[in-house]
Amino acid sequence: MSRCDALLIQVGDQTYAMPLLQIQEIRGWTPVTGLPDADASCLGVLNLRGHVLPVFDARRILGKPTPEPRPQDVIVVAVMEGRPLGLLVDGVSDIVAIDEETVTEPSEGEMWSSRLIDGIATVGEQLIPLLALDRLTGGKLPALPAAA
Repeated sequence: MSRCDALLIQVGDQTYAMPLLQIQEIRGWTPVTGLPDADASCLGVLNLRGHVLPVFDARRILGKPTPEPRPQDVIVVAVMEGRPLGLLVDGVSDIVAIDEETVTEPSEGEMWSSRLIDGIATVGEQLIPLLALDRLTGGKLPALPAAA
């Protein structure tokens, strides 16, 4: 039996799970510097201890209403392919252990399938979509720094 730990996040009226091993930190909302001609889901960038961190709006990506960021919103800093990115969410609620056998993966062409989720986990009585972090930004990650 395989288990993984996941961070439960709130996006609009929905709870989602993110793989805990990909989470670097959770921080409060910080205004970002907007970028010209950026993808609509990219709010901008911020300085994270000397590094430029792109921040994406999870509400926009997941098709939820997108109000202006609020002080109570949270930026979840995740690492994908060695590159950090921020994901603006409405909040975080818990860390849970998810057993592999409680995850249902969609079959090809299944009505509830989505390219943004890897499956649906049953946690207690709740069904929680498992976000596919590698597909959330649509391949719009920042470039890796050039080797010195």
